[in-house]
Amino acid sequence: MISFKSTIPLLLLCFIFKSYSQNSSSEIIYQRNEDNSITFSYNSDTYGSYLIALKFNRLTNTTERIVKKTVTGYGGEICTLRPIDPTQSIGFSFNYRKIPGNLEAKPNLNFKYILPFKKGRKIKVKYLSYLGKKFGNTEPKNWKAFQFLANINDTVFAIRKGIVTKVVDGVKADENKKYRYKSKTNYIKIEHDDGTFARYSVLKQNSIRVKEGDIVYPSAPIAIAGSYDTEENSQLRLLISYLDKKVLKYDFFSKDKNQTLKNKKHYNSYLNPFFYINENQSIQLKSNNSYIANYNNTIIEYEMSKREKKRWKKKGMLIK
Repeated sequence: MISFKSTIPLLLLCFIFKSYSQNSSSEIIYQRNEDNSITFSYNSDTYGSYLIALKFNRLTNTTERIVKKTVTGYGGEICTLRPIDPTQSIGFSFNYRKIPGNLEAKPNLNFKYILPFKKGRKIKVKYLSYLGKKFGNTEPKNWKAFQFLANINDTVFAIRKGIVTKVVDGVKADENKKYRYKSKTNYIKIEHDDGTFARYSVLKQNSIRVKEGDIVYPSAPIAIAGSYDTEENSQLRLLISYLDKKVLKYDFFSKDKNQTLKNKKHYNSYLNPFFYINENQSIQLKSNNSYIANYNNTIIEYEMSKREKKRWKKKGMLIK
């Protein structure tokens, strides 16, 4: 918790506080203005959208308690505290929380994704149950997660245009045991234009071809399918989610360090997406069925800007 009370009126001050979380950092900045108001802003070196929540404590000469705002980009204003008595400064302490997602976005529930494998590749898919239910936790809203049974060294392709917001690499498969699930795995997280996120996990160590901040397009190779144990059990786990508005009901500031699968909070809602099969058919996948990956220029270009389409065609990347 950070506490500050100025005894010097009409003095312009700027303070930066840095918080680190999962290899990313963000900075909350506040500035005392000449009218005794205080403007809070943020700087960030992480990518994608975030919900920032500020909680003010020990307040004097103002009334604001909690502020929640979706932010994107490298920086911007969050809010301004205004004094009840403009001749006096504001006293306060605060802490804050940063949660990935965009509450202002409207997920496109009918969007046509492509299957995450090379065109023409036949792949079997299974549904994944939510492990937390075995420990008494409730299932996340609209839970849906997929396991694709891959061949050794199958390339994983992006299913939709988006920005890479998180890359975790360096987790080695353990060939000495058999695993149905491990919490530590290599993965890529990509945010789409409508606020949804795709998480591609169980990726082969050192196979990831993208970095945080990259823009990827559907059918772009991003990694190699991996395994928890032996290569014969190669797979890809995929889920698509978005920040649910029910998150506003949570107390963000209670400690999450003690969370387990039994009491973990669920901030996201999940999608059962439609996947492109051919020009006449897009379907929701059924467990234990096999599907053939397919895409065309129209699907790949769908979310591209005119400049992106021009550059893509100039590089000769059209599908024949």
